[in-house]
Amino acid sequence: MHKEGTLNKTFLRNISILLFVNLLIKPIYILGIDAQVQNMLGENQYGLYFGLFNFCMLFQIILDPGILNYNSQLISKDVGSVGNHFRNILGSKLLLVFVFVFGVFLISLLMSYPRSYYQYFPGILMILVLSSFLSYLRSHFSALGKYSHEAWLSGLDKLLMIIVLGYFLFIRKEISIHLFIAGQIIALLISCLVFMFYLQGIFALSIRFSLKETVALIKKTIPYALVLLFMTLYTRLDGVMLERLLDDNAYSAGVYARSFRLLDAANMIAILFATLMLPMFSKLMSDRIQLKSLVEEVSRLLFVVCIMVCMVSWFYAKDIMDLIYVNNTAEHYLVFKFLLLSFFAMGMSNIFGCLFLASQKLKQINILFFVGILMNLSLNYLLIPEKGAFGAVVATLVTQFFVFIGQAVLAIQVFKLKFHYNTILGFALFSGISIFIFKIFKTYIHWSWVIELLMISFLMLVLAFLCGFLRFSIVSKR
Repeated sequence: MHKEGTLNKTFLRNISILLFVNLLIKPIYILGIDAQVQNMLGENQYGLYFGLFNFCMLFQIILDPGILNYNSQLISKDVGSVGNHFRNILGSKLLLVFVFVFGVFLISLLMSYPRSYYQYFPGILMILVLSSFLSYLRSHFSALGKYSHEAWLSGLDKLLMIIVLGYFLFIRKEISIHLFIAGQIIALLISCLVFMFYLQGIFALSIRFSLKETVALIKKTIPYALVLLFMTLYTRLDGVMLERLLDDNAYSAGVYARSFRLLDAANMIAILFATLMLPMFSKLMSDRIQLKSLVEEVSRLLFVVCIMVCMVSWFYAKDIMDLIYVNNTAEHYLVFKFLLLSFFAMGMSNIFGCLFLASQKLKQINILFFVGILMNLSLNYLLIPEKGAFGAVVATLVTQFFVFIGQAVLAIQVFKLKFHYNTILGFALFSGISIFIFKIFKTYIHWSWVIELLMISFLMLVLAFLCGFLRFSIVSKR
C-alpha cells in the first residue's frame, strides 16, 4: 500500500511540473505567436497551410509506425538495453524518412494538388520529421523513470518558437508561410540537439542502419502503428476535407483552424498526462490493484480539467475568440463552442488508450478506431458541402464521443475497472454544480470576464476538493 501511495504521489508531483511548464509556455505560443500568424496571414493563406499540414500529418504513420509507444514500453521493462535499442530504432527512423517523403509527394500528385502548393511541402515535411524525432528522444526520459527531466524540458521547442517567431512578428513585423515554417524548423532542430546532449549523459548514443532490423521493428510495432494511423485519420481528416471539398479558396479550413488550434492546445494537457501514464501503467500491469488505484486517481484529475475547459469554452467563447483573433464572425463563435466540447471525449480517452497500449491489447480498440474513421469520413462528406466548417465540427464531435464511450466500455470489460460509488457521485455533482456556477456568473454577474473566470476557477478548485478529486492527503494515507 505504501508503494501504491508513492507511485500516485510521483505521478501527481510530475504532472504538476508538466502542467506548470506547459501552461506557462504553450499558451504564450498559441495565443501570442500561432494565432497572431493567422491574424496577419488571413483565413485563406493560413487555411491553405492548415490543410496542407493536416494532409502531411496523415502520413506520419510512416515516420512513427508505433515506434514511440513500443519504445516507451520496451525501455521501461528493460532499462539496461536502452543504448542498443536506441541505435537500431534511430537508424530505422532515418530510413523511414525517405519512405515518408516519397509517400506524401506520390499521393499529392494523385490528388492533383496545384503546382503552387509544392513550395510549402518540403518545409512542412521537415517540421513533421523533426517533431517525430523530438518525440522519440523525449520518450526516453519517462521510460527511464526520469520524469522530472521530461517535465522540465517538455516545453523547450515551444519556448524557442516563441523567441524565433516572436522576432519576425514583433520586431521585424513581417510574417509569411515560409517564415512561419522556417521558425518552427529552427526551434525543433535546436530542441533535438539539446535532448541528444542530455541523453548522451545517460547512455552512449550511436546509430545503426539495417533494413532487416527496420522490417523486424515494423512487424513488432504494427498494432501500435494501426492505433496511431487510425487516431491521426479521425482527428486530422477534417482540415484536409474542408480544403478539398469546398471551392472557397481554403476559407472554411481557416475558420475551422482557429478553433482547432485551441482544441489541439487543450488536448496537449491530456497528452502530457498520457506521457506519464503509459510507462507507469506498463510497470503496474502485473499488479491490478495498484493499477486500478492509479487509473481512478488520474481519472479524477483529468475529469476536472476536461470539465473546466469545456465550460470555459462554451460560456466564454466570444470573449476568448475576440481576445485571440481579429475579424471574428458568428460562424467562428459557433464553431469554437461546439468543437471544444469534443475535448472532454479526447481528454478522457487518453486514460483508456494508455491502458490498452500498456497491456498490448490493441485489436479491440483498433477495430473501434477503424469504425470511427468510417463514421468521420461519412459525416464529413455529408455535412461539409452543406454546412462548411460547422459540418466538420459535428463530424468531429460525434466521432470523438463515439470512440470515447467505446473505449470506456472496452476498458471496463477487459481490465475489470470498477469506480467507487463516491467517485461516480462526485463526477455527477461536479458536472452539475460546475454548469450552475458558470450559468450564474454569465447571466447575473457582469464583471470583467477575466475576473469572472478567476473567481470561477477558485470555486471549481474548492468544489473539486469537496468532491474528493483533489484530496492529495488521501493519496498519502493509502
